[in-house]
Amino acid sequence: MIGIDETVRMGTILKPHGVCGEMVLTVPENLDWQENLDCLICRIDGILVPFFIESLREKSTTSMLVKFEGVDTVEDTARFIGLKVFLPRKYALEGQADDLEWDDFIGWTVVDSETGPLGSITAVDDSTANILFQIRNGEREYIIPANEEWISSVDEKRTTLTFNLPQGLTEL
Repeated sequence: MIGIDETVRMGTILKPHGVCGEMVLTVPENLDWQENLDCLICRIDGILVPFFIESLREKSTTSMLVKFEGVDTVEDTARFIGLKVFLPRKYALEGQADDLEWDDFIGWTVVDSETGPLGSITAVDDSTANILFQIRNGEREYIIPANEEWISSVDEKRTTLTFNLPQGLTEL
């Protein structure tokens, strides 16, 4: 199984391109990798799954056109739209940043510095300017703003976010 620490965040598949299985993939302008890249990794239902590349070409400074082996029609591309794509770390050139994005925290444990563990992040709502984490612990559910000022520590090894939440927020 591929671990997130073995990858570098590359982008997101936005939409199909044409009718032969090609897709538009967003990429940061500063991302660079070795030429002999043979696969990309997609996060599907929280699991990192490798897909072999049939073709990969530049569309613009911030997008690529990718076609995976066995993905030959627009219908085949439907399951990929919106998926996060990762580059195997061994292909990333030195100094490549792999900053975490909000939805990278899905599955992480959330701890409040005062009250203790709250549960695991099950979803991220980024439909408004105020990003929200949906957290579940058994039958209990919390909605916590992903306010960077409230996050006191990020432990990537233990996949844990520790918050200093305002008093009473978890009581709502």
